Amino acid sequence: MDVPFMSSGAMSRAHYALVRKVETAASALAADSVLYAEAETVQSRLQNSTLTLKQIKESLVILLYCYNAVFPGSAMDLQSALPHAISLAEAGKTVQDKRIGYLFCVETMPRNHELQLMLVNTLRKDLESPSISRICLALDTLIRFAPEDVYPAIQDRMYELLSHTSPHIRRRTLLAFRTLCEHNTSILKRILDKMRKRLNDEDLSVVHAALVISIVLMQAKLMSRDHFHPILTKLFRRIWNSRAEQDARALLRKILQTLDVVKPSADDFEIMEEIVRSWNTHSLNATKYQCFLLAAAHPESVQESTTSIFIKSIRHLLVSEDANDLYTFVSCLNCLDPKLWAGSSDIPAVLDGWEVERIVSLLSSEDTSIRKQTLRVLLRVDRSIVEAYLQKLVSNIDTQPHSLSRSFQVIEILCGEDGESYAQHLVHQLRASKDDIANRYILQEAVELALMHIRSGSSDFRSGCFGVLFTILAEQQEALGPTLLTISTALVCEYLDDSLISPEKILEGLARSLPLHPADVQEVCLLAMTRVCAKCESVPNEVVQVVQKVKESAGRHIKRRAEQFINLSQDKLALSQLTAQTRSPTLPSILLALEGLNAYDRTPRSPSITASSLQEGSRPSSRASARGNKLRYAAYDAPKPTPRLRRMSSSSSRSTDTPNNDPDEMLSRTVTAGDLALASGRRDLQQLAKSPVLASVSPAPLQTTLAPQGDLLGLDSPFLSEPQAPTISVTGSTEFDFEKIWTTSAYAISRGWCEVTIDVVVRRLQGMQYTMRVIASDQPPFQGELKVTVTPSIESDHYGIALLRLKESEDDSCLWQMRCADNSLRAYIRDLLTDVE
Repeated sequence: MDVPFMSSGAMSRAHYALVRKVETAASALAADSVLYAEAETVQSRLQNSTLTLKQIKESLVILLYCYNAVFPGSAMDLQSALPHAISLAEAGKTVQDKRIGYLFCVETMPRNHELQLMLVNTLRKDLESPSISRICLALDTLIRFAPEDVYPAIQDRMYELLSHTSPHIRRRTLLAFRTLCEHNTSILKRILDKMRKRLNDEDLSVVHAALVISIVLMQAKLMSRDHFHPILTKLFRRIWNSRAEQDARALLRKILQTLDVVKPSADDFEIMEEIVRSWNTHSLNATKYQCFLLAAAHPESVQESTTSIFIKSIRHLLVSEDANDLYTFVSCLNCLDPKLWAGSSDIPAVLDGWEVERIVSLLSSEDTSIRKQTLRVLLRVDRSIVEAYLQKLVSNIDTQPHSLSRSFQVIEILCGEDGESYAQHLVHQLRASKDDIANRYILQEAVELALMHIRSGSSDFRSGCFGVLFTILAEQQEALGPTLLTISTALVCEYLDDSLISPEKILEGLARSLPLHPADVQEVCLLAMTRVCAKCESVPNEVVQVVQKVKESAGRHIKRRAEQFINLSQDKLALSQLTAQTRSPTLPSILLALEGLNAYDRTPRSPSITASSLQEGSRPSSRASARGNKLRYAAYDAPKPTPRLRRMSSSSSRSTDTPNNDPDEMLSRTVTAGDLALASGRRDLQQLAKSPVLASVSPAPLQTTLAPQGDLLGLDSPFLSEPQAPTISVTGSTEFDFEKIWTTSAYAISRGWCEVTIDVVVRRLQGMQYTMRVIASDQPPFQGELKVTVTPSIESDHYGIALLRLKESEDDSCLWQMRCADNSLRAYIRDLLTDVE
């Protein structure tokens, strides 16, 4: 969340801070830990009896956020907050306050909870209130959550509300009865008379709700279709005559859907003919399509003359240049029997020859929806037409770039719900597209289209696809191409539990394909193999040997992935931890969980000092120090209190004797305890370091804010005692609002990647001879990132300040982000970081 609090929509500062923590969490497991900890804290705070209604409302909003943001399937018990929610719904002074209380109960209260009686009393009081807004709020709650014991307490009032003067209340009351009747449908007998009146209500939204209840009444056999059908036909005619209103057009579609339940009559078809003959095409296209759907659902009731009228009424749309008209035409045509418009030996064709040719030409339309609907229409006419079109697309794949995507669309329509046929066509299509190991690139469009279609299919469809693709993967007679292998591995990760093939065989198949492909495909294979390992009782030795050989000849990135696989395959505990951190069994989720798993074991590389290291008097761990470079941390004994020094130490004069001002050479010098004591004790030096005049004339003296004066550390680090060194302030908490300045500088952004460690980047920034502040990576804001502030000029307007965020990586590199309103300074630092070696 990079927006400020005032623009975020958060209920409170605490709500805003919680959302930031969750969104910046390192992993899903870390985010859930934050949510559970916050929920526990808020619930313990609610035990305080002195809380105001405003504080209770803010606490309930935070709990609702935790409840809905936690990983799906996780249980979070918030029942201890239910009394406060009911109290807020009861005693809330505004409708917004009461809405929060009701919403909390609807979301978290179990069906048979003991506090439902209190909620019933609150609902009853609001229903009896003279305020329309409170009545509507109570009815909205009943629509979503109606306790079993609520109807006896409110039945008389609910019956009265069916005749309320407000249409908003009448509509909600009807919908509330639909929810209440789930416990006992017999309660609808009392409202039969008023429901018929509501079918003739002046407000069309109330009529819409009455149609919903009428379907429930017929399903419960409380009202016969023969009795209801004449009323519905009369309503159909009335609404069609008032079609100029926008609400009437929406109600027409609901009436047509209801006619599908009661079976349309000849009078209904007469009105439907008037609808389809209407020339107001754009506003009634959806209604016309609903008429065609109704005719297709009841072909025995449709006369031949009616069909002819339906087809002739849409012929003018075929010559239109508007995509909506063309889509309406082919969609309506697909609802009818093709013999009626294409003709047969017994039935003459309604459409002319040129019109049929026009329909076939729609296969070349630029609109995907029009092409798919046209394919469905032609498939009903003759399957060979669609198969011939597919062969034409396959032959033109090399010359026409769009042929690949369109061929996949044809396969989708051609195979329908036959998953096995779809997988076979998919394999054939990819091999025809020269997807083999000779072409070492992935057809990304094919991967996206195939995965989206398989995932959106039914369970039987997916099962048929898996049977073909997983068999080819496990028992491959020839090497799979990179595109087909990528599709198969993605499906293996997501649907391994549905596979009939053993995980060991799939793992062996992936291992056989691993050495044959480039690095991008190898990474996908290794991620999938890590997922499959979790299901294997034991990993075959041949698989580990193949990965070991790939590791020996691979680059740095794939070598790291191979090491991860080898280590996890031999460590079931770590593998189970990885599985637990995976939000969903997909490749991106596995990658995130794998990176999060490694982050817990990784020692941070940072020139900053953590609070724990200062308290223990030990040096913070650093990979740079492990390599034995110049940044070595060593602790000194606590110095004895001494009077303030009145002159500079002799170390300050060394720079005058040394003409070399190279920053790396200055870093090689050891800072003594006396130097640090001098820099920490002299307040005049600290003021001198902040002087913009002095900073612009000569190098500033050292400024450090490391610890209390009795706990000073001697560092051979970026914190130098020479006058030529830049001013650096290392602090465990911000001396100014870093986050605020970062947010206000959102229009001046730069970012990039350095192939060196954070230590090298900080040393290079030191060489700029500007004032620097360093905020530890374990301190807010933006925890997990080192924050650096470079200040070459006055700070009051934040114009000359450059803010940097450095995030380390495992491969001796780091990601940097910078915000600086000074264009020249931003360009200078960007070039400096880009040229770092």
